[in-house]
Amino acid sequence: MKKILINLLLSACVLTGISVLFPVNSHAKVYINIYAARIKKIRVAIPDFKNISAYGQHKKIEKNAARVIRHDLSVIGYFHIVNPLSYLENPQYAPISPERIHYSNWSVLNAQYLITGEYATSNGIIRMKINLISIFTKKLLFSEKLEGMDSQYRFLANKFADDILKFLTGVKGPFTTRVFFVGERDGSKNIFVMDFGGHRVKRVTDNDSINIFPYPSPRGNKLAYISFKDGGPEAFIKNLKTGETIKLNLPGPADYIAWSPTGKKLALALTPDHINTEIYTINVNGGGVKQLTFTDGINTSPTFSPNGNRIAFVSNRGGSPQIYVMKTDGRDKRRLTFNEGFYNTSPAWSPDGKKIAFSSFINGALEICIMNADGSDERQVTDTPYSSQHPAWTRDSRIITFDTEIAGRQELYMIDVNESGMMRLMPRIFPEMQNYYDAQWTLKSSY
Repeated sequence: MKKILINLLLSACVLTGISVLFPVNSHAKVYINIYAARIKKIRVAIPDFKNISAYGQHKKIEKNAARVIRHDLSVIGYFHIVNPLSYLENPQYAPISPERIHYSNWSVLNAQYLITGEYATSNGIIRMKINLISIFTKKLLFSEKLEGMDSQYRFLANKFADDILKFLTGVKGPFTTRVFFVGERDGSKNIFVMDFGGHRVKRVTDNDSINIFPYPSPRGNKLAYISFKDGGPEAFIKNLKTGETIKLNLPGPADYIAWSPTGKKLALALTPDHINTEIYTINVNGGGVKQLTFTDGINTSPTFSPNGNRIAFVSNRGGSPQIYVMKTDGRDKRRLTFNEGFYNTSPAWSPDGKKIAFSSFINGALEICIMNADGSDERQVTDTPYSSQHPAWTRDSRIITFDTEIAGRQELYMIDVNESGMMRLMPRIFPEMQNYYDAQWTLKSSY
């Protein structure tokens, strides 16, 4: 059975141009208990990769691949990356195999784990080997051999970070996923997509109108969004592979759109009478329109639970915007937020179904909060001088992306739910954009 599983894995990777050899110790114990009340950060050293190419070509990968893994793991609140400037060895001459490592050079830096890597490029193909080594036990804990096109070296490094997190914690990382977001300039708003580290930024829409609320499908091959390009606001679905875009025929202006976990339905906020905004569901083909809420006022921002049984949404039926939940047929509506904040909005269900993130008005500004899916155990995650809005989870249910104003500019940030600190999440190109906001992550890898 194990041999069959390995062959299936390799067959799937061949389709994407990436090869993966089954890692050692892939069924080892979980080393980090992510559910512990307090997690002491683990010190990890990640030297530059050793270039073993026949002619030493593609030297930039030496530093860049290591930087990718350092960046990825530094986002998670479990790790402290030992400063590379303190390393005592030249990685181009130092051994990477566990039996030859000079462990004293790393223990003196109080490193607990060492990640070593080497690569070779030939005829447009790159082959990597990456190891996770315990400094204390002097043993190899985890190793992978990865193969792909030269241009995919960042993804290969991201994939190792994903898998190393799965090995250590039991939950796969988000580093090979993509994030969609809105970029604004001179009043026009377009949707972009980029990798976890801010690379491979691409436009998804390109017009002088307003395109907002991007929401990728569960498979990541389609994008739903709201656009004013035809006068709107109207709901559109774009096939990200073919570029084909269709407009949904709806009974009123669209305010928000979200996919169901199966990818067969969409939840929308519509305003048919131009007065009251209500929650609807619709089949992806445009049929089966069903109204779920019937109140005067505003019902908006619907989001499906990961199991597809419930929808969280915002309603001001009680006098102020609050988070509610209901079954997907509209029954059993129940209010979840009863905090001191008179304004709670933008619910986002964590992919594991355990938490709901939202924005709450606290001390004069919107802040990101999280609560259990039943409304209990609410706590504040951010503490920013300006409003923090539009929370979105990565697929591992560890990281929340949000946007906040810094120096007069709306930008994207991310924070670990263990409150390890904010980290900027910005694209490396399109610096002419004045504001970035409203992120949504894919659940699938980008290759």
